[in-house]
Amino acid sequence: MNGVDLIRDRLAGVEAVHRDAVNDAAGLDWATPVLPRTSPIGLTLWHVPRTIDWLVNASIRALPEAADDPAFADLPSPDRFGFATGLTPSEAVEAAAQVAGAGLLGYAAAVSRSADEWLASLTDEDLDAKVPEFDERQRSRPSYCTPAAHAEVSHLGNLTIGQLLARPTMAHLYLHLGEVKLLIAHATGK
Repeated sequence: MNGVDLIRDRLAGVEAVHRDAVNDAAGLDWATPVLPRTSPIGLTLWHVPRTIDWLVNASIRALPEAADDPAFADLPSPDRFGFATGLTPSEAVEAAAQVAGAGLLGYAAAVSRSADEWLASLTDEDLDAKVPEFDERQRSRPSYCTPAAHAEVSHLGNLTIGQLLARPTMAHLYLHLGEVKLLIAHATGK
């Protein structure tokens, strides 16, 4: 398996675990944090595909994001809530209250499909390239360049495409999905 195939496989895994988490969280309150100092389940479930959309489309490819498709207008506004980083607790609750299972799953599938199609066009050598305009692309939305949001991504500008896909996308998102699974177990007592 080459590097591109490995990344495609891991991103498909993120989508599968995310879909399971969304289904497992059905019937729970997605807007209220389950435990103190945690994000609401809905926010974290939205953050997973938003991170891929932001990274692949806005930050690496400099293309419009799937979040801008009118089909996903019922989800939190990316112009207001970015990709769910650097939010205050009240903003996190407000964004999470706008996340619903069916729309979220459709958005996640669209993001995964787009990312996979792009990845299929790459070679392993492409993964070694840096994104020279990464920092500038963080100004594509006001919500991406707030001090709190910028602090979350300011260290990523010098990474290669492969490193960006492996670290903030896959590793980071698998950690969040594990967090959601634990919060679901706590909320359901299972």
